Amino acid sequence: MTVVPMYGYYDGVVASGVKRAFGMFGCSHPVEYFHKWEPCGVDAFGNETGVDRIFVEQQCFRRPGMYGEWGRDYGDNLFRFGLFAWASIEAPLCMPAVCPFGEDVVYIANDWQTGLVPLILTSHYRRWRCLGNARCIFVVHNMGYHGVYPNPPTWTSPRFSFQDMGLRDDAYYDRYVWTFPIEERPSKGRDPRDTGEAIKLLRGGIEMADRVVTVAPTYKDEIQSLEGGFGMHEAARARSYHLDGILNGIDVEEWDPTRDPHISHHFSVDDPSNKTNCKRTLQYLLGLEQKPDTPLVAFIGRLAYQKGVDLIEQVLGWLMGGDHLGVTGDVQLVMMGSGEGRYCEFLKNAEASYRGRVVGYVGFTPEMEHKIIAGADILIMPSRYEPCGLPQMYAQRYGTVPVVHATGGLKDSVVQYNPFADSPAEEPAAAQEGTPAAGQ
Repeated sequence: MTVVPMYGYYDGVVASGVKRAFGMFGCSHPVEYFHKWEPCGVDAFGNETGVDRIFVEQQCFRRPGMYGEWGRDYGDNLFRFGLFAWASIEAPLCMPAVCPFGEDVVYIANDWQTGLVPLILTSHYRRWRCLGNARCIFVVHNMGYHGVYPNPPTWTSPRFSFQDMGLRDDAYYDRYVWTFPIEERPSKGRDPRDTGEAIKLLRGGIEMADRVVTVAPTYKDEIQSLEGGFGMHEAARARSYHLDGILNGIDVEEWDPTRDPHISHHFSVDDPSNKTNCKRTLQYLLGLEQKPDTPLVAFIGRLAYQKGVDLIEQVLGWLMGGDHLGVTGDVQLVMMGSGEGRYCEFLKNAEASYRGRVVGYVGFTPEMEHKIIAGADILIMPSRYEPCGLPQMYAQRYGTVPVVHATGGLKDSVVQYNPFADSPAEEPAAAQEGTPAAGQ
């Protein structure tokens, strides 16, 4: 069973008729559960197997953005995801199924949006002898996003407590509380009302869960460091005995160059000849010069500082113009992504400056991602930090060489090329920090 907010209408999703109401901030808030059965195959006895997809419907989730708009979070996100936490825990107990889930379940909570799940499970359900055998695994996908909520929200508003979240008391509040240093407070210490107190849902999730998992083994180590912990390294270190890192995977059936429906020609590791045709098709679709022997470099990712887009901006002139040290400038560059406005402008300006050689695709479609991965020669990922990353795994399925910064999951999933080794397997580690890692 998976449980997500119902942000919109989805194909095949129907109302289950199951409704629940949860008391928060002095009111009762009803939710309705929607359901979709997704078959996955059959078991040894010929019975159909699959996954129950559960969607929590409530008006607070029906907005243009998931978490916010125009670079600002919604002001009621604490309420929205607190309500979602309640509904998620209740789902296995109330949703009808062929085989009831009951109380013997493991909740896998993801990131700050579900940071209240282990709190509610412990402070409410277990307190009343319910879900006593249930456990919660908290997954950190990105340590850079904490889910921070000042308490009080403004200097003139009253403080909130966990009782406002529907809990009996303020038990475990200390696991979530965070006090900002004076230099990080709005008043810089000049106003006594500005105490700097806040709650961090990510911190509470890490401290309250039964186990904590990150999306790559190397990222597990990085979040315990001063540089990679974003101020929460001590919380991560305190759970080191119950902290592990498991590398993300990809759907190898969706990302299969022998039968990918989104690419013009199919190829395989045994016969990669059609990859050249995929490159030619990509050049035609994006308006690039038809040069089969010119290296085609691609970047696919969120347009944000974390992804190192500004690093590409810094070297663009050198990359396209060449130098006297051997860089020829004979290269094509395709960049696709959406995000911060200044980086969107960079993509547009780069394409305008090098028409026919550079494409700045502001936006994202899965179909174009497949075409770029299949047609490119090199995929670059200059991320400053990367919890896991998936494009580098896609690239290796399609014979596209990933050139990545040796951080997080990039370091775990790309084998560093050593031209002096008899085989790539002799050098399993990626490049050290600050240098790229090129996988074969």
